[in-house]
Amino acid sequence: MSSRIDENNYHGGEQDVTEAVKIRLYPTDEQKKIINQNIGNRGFIWNKMLVKIKYEKVKPTQKTLNNVLKELRIEYPFLEKSESSSRQQVFIDLIKAYNKHKKEGAGFPKFKSEKNPNISFRIQANNNNIHLNERKNRIQIPKIGKIKFKTSKEYKQKIQESKINNITIKHENGIYTGIININTNHTPLEHCFEAVGIDMGIRRPLTCSNGLKIEEFDLTREEKNVKYYQREMSKKQRGSKHYRIAQKRYWKALNKKINKKNDQYHKITHHIVKNNQVIVLETLNIKGWFKNKHWAPKLHRISLYEIIRQLKYKSLRNNRKIIQVGRFFPSSQKCSNCGYQYHDLGLSEEEWTCPECGKHHDRDLNASINIKNEGLRLIQEKIIKTSPYWDCHGLRCAGIGSKVLTFCSKSMLKNRESPTS
Repeated sequence: MSSRIDENNYHGGEQDVTEAVKIRLYPTDEQKKIINQNIGNRGFIWNKMLVKIKYEKVKPTQKTLNNVLKELRIEYPFLEKSESSSRQQVFIDLIKAYNKHKKEGAGFPKFKSEKNPNISFRIQANNNNIHLNERKNRIQIPKIGKIKFKTSKEYKQKIQESKINNITIKHENGIYTGIININTNHTPLEHCFEAVGIDMGIRRPLTCSNGLKIEEFDLTREEKNVKYYQREMSKKQRGSKHYRIAQKRYWKALNKKINKKNDQYHKITHHIVKNNQVIVLETLNIKGWFKNKHWAPKLHRISLYEIIRQLKYKSLRNNRKIIQVGRFFPSSQKCSNCGYQYHDLGLSEEEWTCPECGKHHDRDLNASINIKNEGLRLIQEKIIKTSPYWDCHGLRCAGIGSKVLTFCSKSMLKNRESPTS
């Protein structure tokens, strides 16, 4: 069987994808109690099961943890107030977290704190138990009832026309949200013939090899408001009427800041994915950077993890190629013009001149060009070693642009005429 992918199959058509749609929920006081009870029950079950795994050395399998859940339901009757699938979802998530620790080197699962208000729970859809009443803007959820919600007309229609898999309900910063997981059709972006390298850093969040530079967003006003309402809350007696009013204002200011930042990131990542077939990133040790007390506050503000996450999932949805070069690749020290490596480049130097060829470099722009070239080299070497010419041609259709394979011309890709065998 040929490895070539047909152009119509690549550009074309719609693909079946799993998508998450976020809606704003407006529960009544009674429904808030039920939601908070479900959130509390999830944390309670998680902690009890984690005690069994960590201290009693119970093997975390679906069978053993399901037996633990049965015992907990008998011992603690209040767990019956939670929807059945949300209880089962706890040990499924716990098994995933444990396996990630064992196989991928992630941290051991942690206990859920009562002080953390940002815990959620998930309910699986079954026999149309989760559905929308579009005319009345209500969503039916098991054990909770019909909850008022708000979202755009586009998303309402998408939810109505798609199969609902589950809903995750969150209570975060005073706001109740529902994240609905649906199966839907998605038309990928058109194939393009560009590649881009991206240098990420603390001084400037993003620098692209095509000259695009993204500075840190100006959130001065939003941060000022957040700090003001934090001070106002500290002056009030906890639990009083005035404290709750100040808390709502604080949550509103905080959500405004978060939403503004996320909106900017979505616009930037969409622009990058739309205009580039191959996106090359660094493998960053962001976790290590957070250990520096001078860098940590700014790293928290710019959220590099979020940028990488958005680039990855948007690339996957639109048949783009994401590559990450090695952590120790000398992207900043290497001259993109002649290849000379300048070992004496300091962290504070934003610009430098190559002693070999005399080329003057912007540190971040030079690094992004080197990252792009290294990514293309890795792809090219891999394809040359493993695939004949027409297999490479097929791979180009699958998501590798013409600038990656220098031996495939753009005109041949457009004409798409198969060679005679």
